Amino acid sequence: MVGRQIMDTSYLELQRVLGEVREILVGSRIENLYHMEDDSVILKLVKDGGRYELRIVPGKCIYLVQGSYPKPLEISSRGKSLRELVSGFRIRDAVVVEGERVVVMEAEKGDSRIKIIAELMPRGSLIVADQGGRILESLHHLSMKDRKVMPGETYAPPPPKPTAFDNPDKLPSMLKPGRKLVSSLASDAGLGGRYAEELVKIAGLDGSMKVSQLSGGDFKRLVEALKSLRERVSKGRPVLAERDGEYQALPYPLESFKDRGWRFREQDSLNSAFREAYERLLARMIEEERLRRVREEAEKLRDKARELRYTAENLGREAERKRRLAEKLFQAGWMLEEMRKNMRGGEAMGVKVEIDRDSGRMHVNVDGEAVEFKLSRSIMKQVSELFEDAKKAEEASGRLIREAEEHERKAEELLSRGERELEEAYLRISARLSRQTGKWYERYRWFMTSEGFLTVAGKDASSNTSLLKKHMEEDDLVFHAEVRGAPAVLLKNGAKAGEESRVEAAQFAASYSRAWREGMTSMTVYYVSPSQVSFSPPPGHYLPKGGFIVKGERRYLTVRLELAIGLTETLDVIYGPPQAVRKKAKRYVVIVPGREKASELSDKILRKLTDGLVIERKTLRDLKHIIQQVIPYGVGRISQEA
Repeated sequence: MVGRQIMDTSYLELQRVLGEVREILVGSRIENLYHMEDDSVILKLVKDGGRYELRIVPGKCIYLVQGSYPKPLEISSRGKSLRELVSGFRIRDAVVVEGERVVVMEAEKGDSRIKIIAELMPRGSLIVADQGGRILESLHHLSMKDRKVMPGETYAPPPPKPTAFDNPDKLPSMLKPGRKLVSSLASDAGLGGRYAEELVKIAGLDGSMKVSQLSGGDFKRLVEALKSLRERVSKGRPVLAERDGEYQALPYPLESFKDRGWRFREQDSLNSAFREAYERLLARMIEEERLRRVREEAEKLRDKARELRYTAENLGREAERKRRLAEKLFQAGWMLEEMRKNMRGGEAMGVKVEIDRDSGRMHVNVDGEAVEFKLSRSIMKQVSELFEDAKKAEEASGRLIREAEEHERKAEELLSRGERELEEAYLRISARLSRQTGKWYERYRWFMTSEGFLTVAGKDASSNTSLLKKHMEEDDLVFHAEVRGAPAVLLKNGAKAGEESRVEAAQFAASYSRAWREGMTSMTVYYVSPSQVSFSPPPGHYLPKGGFIVKGERRYLTVRLELAIGLTETLDVIYGPPQAVRKKAKRYVVIVPGREKASELSDKILRKLTDGLVIERKTLRDLKHIIQQVIPYGVGRISQEA
């Protein structure tokens, strides 16, 4: 049975999530907006070369990923309207409305100012309003008794609800004497059901007792427990909680959840816990109807198996009865044969016999079992036929049992396949995460030489220019392959680097040049100092995008085209010249120019890097995606020499 699909965010949890991602949000430019099939909205963000996606699920949660989700082919009309309103705006602030599950992001573009409001309480929406609060558009147009959420209306947040989290010392005065403790904590004190139960657990009190039954000491314990709870929610180790197909992101392993049999898996942040919880919930929602049909079909197979086993057991008992009867008749066979010939009944060896001349039958009774023989045929032949009947019944019973086992196997396979396909659905809808940590050079291609020097390469014409103009410094060395369209490569602090690092930088430059695509085995690369690089062409000349002018003497190296792709102890993908990767990777594979496509080659590389390791499928998918991206020109082959 599919779980009761729970997923919600408390005010304190929302504060913590926003605190984890606010540094990235503020200053990000909204590149695009997508209205997803699950009715969530994704804001595609760019900041300092990094790409992020903020997923807003009204009524449930909000979280940020560094990566991307598969997008729908078409967007709704409401989504198009929201996209037009927010595209190109830069987020200048993001706050949680005091005591509410509402995030307000202020954004600007030139002289224009807007507010993007994400409501995560039940019947919430995503709203875009102007600076004065007039709603320009909302994901859902809502009309409620205390407010309206639709274009033209002035945005008003839900009526404020006081919460004891903001001032634990006021907790006793917020509780109503006539109510049960846990109910009053949940509603009157604004803690919600989850934290009301947790608070009672921490305080060591009975949640079913009336507030009026609490002593002064009990109230003091509640206040101290609430302060402790607030600290745990704000600073505890986040986990993903799971039980029977239900998932919930938690700021720490709640004691009340432990008591109810939930299992916990630690997460790096509450933000990532919400991401995985929602992705798994979404996958199960997508697969729910199909899983229901699978379970119904499996149950039909099991019912059929039970019927077959019932019939088989009856046949087995019948076979055993006939066999015991046949054995006794066989022992008395000579006597029965005599009675048949003499046409005379009687009793001997526990067998009673009656002769019916009119019907030509012999009626035999053995231990209360009645058997009929024909007087015209040999008794022993007829006993043999009884043995044969027992044998046939046994064989039929065996066939039915095997058929029942096959039905049971198919049922288990159906259920197993259903769970596998649920995992496949999770993989399909989950974000492809990038492994950037925010360092400037991670926007480019880069590696650390075997001597420990950072080497950075442009990915295209624009990033070549960006790399040299923004990050080239006096002590660096600039490398470039002797072929059109090669990347600019910086060996940072290269003036102090040894020959080994210079050769590796040259090899990196050659491997990401067109020489790789053309299948060459070696290439000449030159390097110069930053003072020799200019972005101003001579008068009357044109400098193509990404190009630069080199003045003065160049120093040349001829290097082999090959690239190593490795995996570290922490499952990070590293790549670069083999001698540099070899020192840092737990395992690595060397590739050279070839015609095998990256989609197939990355599979082979991943198998070699992860053989014998236990890695979850989502991580494997992300690793393959990263490996695919670093294969030069999307082609190559694994070196036979490595």
